[in-house]
Amino acid sequence: MRWRLHLSSNQIVLVFSVFALVVFNIHYWQHMAAHAPFGEGRNWLLWLTMPFFLLACMNFLIQLTFWPYVHKVWIPLLLVLGAGASYAVMTQNIYFNADMMQNIIQTNPGEAKSWLAPGFIGWVLLTGVLPALLYVWLVRVRYAKRWYQEIGWRLASVIASVLVVAIVAATAYGNYASFFRNNRGIAHQITPSNLIGSGFSTAYNVYDANRPLVQIGLDAKRTTAQGERKKVFILVVGETTRADNWGLSGYARQTTPQLAALGSEVINFAQASSCGTSTATSLPCLFSRMSRSDYNGNRAAHEEGLMDILQRAGIYTSWRENDGGCKGACDRIKHVDVQDWAPKNECVREGCWDIHLLTGLQQEIDAMPNDGVIVLHTIGSHGPSYYQRYPQAFRKFTPTCDTNQIQQCDRQALINTYDNTVLYADHVLAETIKLLQNDSQVDSALWYFSDHGESLGEKGMYLHGAPYMIAPSQQTHIPMVFWASPGFYQHSGLNQTCLRDHAGQQTYSHDNVFHSMLGIMGVGTEEYQADLDLFRACRS
Repeated sequence: MRWRLHLSSNQIVLVFSVFALVVFNIHYWQHMAAHAPFGEGRNWLLWLTMPFFLLACMNFLIQLTFWPYVHKVWIPLLLVLGAGASYAVMTQNIYFNADMMQNIIQTNPGEAKSWLAPGFIGWVLLTGVLPALLYVWLVRVRYAKRWYQEIGWRLASVIASVLVVAIVAATAYGNYASFFRNNRGIAHQITPSNLIGSGFSTAYNVYDANRPLVQIGLDAKRTTAQGERKKVFILVVGETTRADNWGLSGYARQTTPQLAALGSEVINFAQASSCGTSTATSLPCLFSRMSRSDYNGNRAAHEEGLMDILQRAGIYTSWRENDGGCKGACDRIKHVDVQDWAPKNECVREGCWDIHLLTGLQQEIDAMPNDGVIVLHTIGSHGPSYYQRYPQAFRKFTPTCDTNQIQQCDRQALINTYDNTVLYADHVLAETIKLLQNDSQVDSALWYFSDHGESLGEKGMYLHGAPYMIAPSQQTHIPMVFWASPGFYQHSGLNQTCLRDHAGQQTYSHDNVFHSMLGIMGVGTEEYQADLDLFRACRS
């Protein structure tokens, strides 16, 4: 007969909690050692109590979710997911909150594949899959003889956890308040409690979002008559490009030479910020009527946005996709995916080279029945596989980091690779402008901004998705540029000099997109807020 390990439910929960704290939270203890050294001040009290405090919290949380029969799936699931999350925290300094969980859910297969590196697979197999299999094969729960005895023992464990937390709070509250205040967001790195908390929040958000679509801007109509010449506005949404590495914004390297060569035709907005630190948040946010301060993802998921109102007002609308989806922003308008026509050898699973967004664009503009807004959603500087975002001809800065395990690369090589993605984004924008310049039959404009920024190892942080309140500026400070043809300026009543002056002096954000687009396209609706229209002050 095969050997079995018989443990009470309390023992299983306790052993799991200890395992998780020791194995899945290596980064947490390293962070604590770096930011609260044992020998400084009263940090000794923090170190003396923290293991008991976290163990009590973990024990309390797992007790609430450990149920007969269910535990055979729940504990192995936590082990495997916890292993994956801990690897991300250790290597990329990732924070797992509700936004990050939503980002993970919306990750496409290509993006997910980029994580399947030997280090990740090995860590998950060793610390997640193997313990999970051992648990399923060998561990058996030894329940109390009476159901009320079992509940009593479980309740005693929960009460003991609460008492430990209370004692720690009474004796070291000041230390804890100071530590967590100075290290905001660190709780989102404690695994697997971060997964449980964000998972329940996300599940509620999905449930809450399952409501009828709310129509907005039902009164939308053009405030200006259709001119003799069509007007086309190209809205280019970048991906993961940060302002720190944007040549036009003063970066030491010239990563935007082609835009710079256009001189005063291109207006650079040096101080612009994103709505979120992930595409899952920023993209639906910037196309919604909500500002960052009151943005609600559930509400955005069941409410119309900018493109719906433009379409309702009679403007031609279209979305060209190269970044895995529009997150609901284009669901009710014409939308196409670049992978449907781009050469397969110039695509990976996440997307294709952005230049292919321009294929057929001229024909689409020619066929527009009236004024139109066309969105180009680029893959830009999407990580961690930065080296796959540009053709070999744009591998200008070397050596490069030609792997998705970016934390293993020399930091300068990582920056070189990222800068090459910016160089290519510059090329794509310049080519789009050239296409518009060569079309003498329409008045045209282009507005580019990134959805969010990126961390490239600053303070040990990589990628993006940090909680906004603690996110470094590298994840929220974004590039933004505008270009328009002489005819567009003339027929829109927009003063180029005025706009350039404002761009260099004012601060802007994704909050401006919704209202600026309504204003510049001449759409009147009660949803329009003039104070958020960045073009209004320069329009006659």
